[in-house]
Amino acid sequence: MISVLKIPFDACIVEKARRGAAKGPDAIVSELKILTDTKDIDFSEIKEKDDFEKLHKEIETVASKAYKKKNFVIGLGGDHSISYGLMKAFSKRFPNSGFLCFDAHLDCEDDFLPPTHEDLLKAAVKEKLFKKIFVAGVRNYTKKQEEYAIDNFSWDSSKVSIDTTRQHIKDELLDQVDNVYLSVDIDAFDSKYAPGTGYPEKDGYKPNELLPLIKELIKSGKVKGADIVEVSPPKDVNNMTAKLAARLLLEFLNTNA
Repeated sequence: MISVLKIPFDACIVEKARRGAAKGPDAIVSELKILTDTKDIDFSEIKEKDDFEKLHKEIETVASKAYKKKNFVIGLGGDHSISYGLMKAFSKRFPNSGFLCFDAHLDCEDDFLPPTHEDLLKAAVKEKLFKKIFVAGVRNYTKKQEEYAIDNFSWDSSKVSIDTTRQHIKDELLDQVDNVYLSVDIDAFDSKYAPGTGYPEKDGYKPNELLPLIKELIKSGKVKGADIVEVSPPKDVNNMTAKLAARLLLEFLNTNA
């Protein structure tokens, strides 16, 4: 069984003009229903919308229950902070695990716990949630983030070829862990393919580069949980970002059905 957990939360984005990811889950599911029959999917939605700590506890509790049923859990955000509760549930369920993140940003700016969308990777490191961490597609970061990342996890900038990144992921993550949690920030894609996000960045992945790689990763059998975050319908153009996220979600569904 596949459990899709909708998490309509984006309050961690301080600049209110950049918000909109709270509407992402419904937009993605709407596009998914155009692509496939969803009657066999277990959909649920996080109810807490205001209290940050209660939100993460609810996410972790719901995800943990799904994992105990041996379900594959996919979280739909929401801003990237929603991954935290999902990651905690995953790390408790699967030992010797790794974290793979496709993201335009390094997300290790400050030390907030629970983390905001800018602190997610630092929280994962500090709490030792994973044995290995790899981030790919990075192209906008501060010097402070770069120094922290160099010391604490593996990462590739978007300037690295997709084939080189594929090999790095194999060598530095897949070959060293038994299970992988995969987080996809939609801004990993180039902004001309995914304009509907709070922090769009040019020079990212093309869909025909990243989607096949993600499909390969899912087929490896090591990816046991995932999330898709930062889809912001108010900023989208002709629903193209939501459609791209739905195509990505469908890859998970088809492989884990």
